[in-house]
Amino acid sequence: MNKIVEIKMPRFLLAEEPQDRVFKYIYSPHYLSLVLIIPEEVATVTLNKNNLNKPRKTYHYGSEVFELVLVQNNVEATGGAMSPIISETEFLDEAWEWYAEYLRWEDNNIDNETKSNLN
Repeated sequence: MNKIVEIKMPRFLLAEEPQDRVFKYIYSPHYLSLVLIIPEEVATVTLNKNNLNKPRKTYHYGSEVFELVLVQNNVEATGGAMSPIISETEFLDEAWEWYAEYLRWEDNNIDNETKSNLN
């Protein structure tokens, strides 16, 4: 018996460049926006003039600290089309909640014998 499944556009997607596994990104198809995830214990980052003034916020997951930087910002321009109108800070908070949930899932599903390539 075949199941009928509705395909929905995800609110957020995790993205990573294969050559550079230090940095990960959260992309939102709903807001056409990209968030850089900077793990503060792994990397020291100097942002250029363009990125220095971008919206950003610091978050904590256990003892880990992450800086999220909204590097491609279309939140205000696209809000209301596929998702509600929200502020940039609310967007970063939602992206963080999604990423923290991913980290919890990863922590619960990782094999004790191996190390994850994603975290």
